[in-house]
Amino acid sequence: MSSTISANVDGKTATKLKMVASMENRSVSNAVSSAITVFVGLPKGVRDFLLELNAQNDQETIIRLGREMMAAAARVRLEKATTDLASEHRFGGPEHASSEIDMLEEATALSRAAAHRK
Repeated sequence: MSSTISANVDGKTATKLKMVASMENRSVSNAVSSAITVFVGLPKGVRDFLLELNAQNDQETIIRLGREMMAAAARVRLEKATTDLASEHRFGGPEHASSEIDMLEEATALSRAAAHRK
C-alpha cells in the first residue's frame, strides 16, 4: 500500500532533486521515493553522519565517500558475479582448466551486462 508523504526542502535542494530526476529519466516523486527508501535503510549513525556532512557543506568528504561507496559496490558486484559464474560450472573440471583470470573476465562481463540492464 502506498502512502503520500510531503516534505519541505530549500530551493537549492529542490533544484538538485529536479536535475537528478531529469538526468536519470525519473519523476521527482520517484527520485524522492528512492531517496527515502535508501536513507531509512541506512544505520542511524550513517544517516546522522551524512546529514552532518551536508549541514557542514563538506563536499570534498561527500565526494570521497561517494567514490569509496562506488568502489565497494563494484567489488560486491564482482564477487556476486564470480559466485554466480562458478555456480554455473561453465569453467573448470578435468576437461577444461580455466585460469582465475578467465573467471574474473567472465564475471566482469556479466557485471557489466547486468548494470546495462538496469
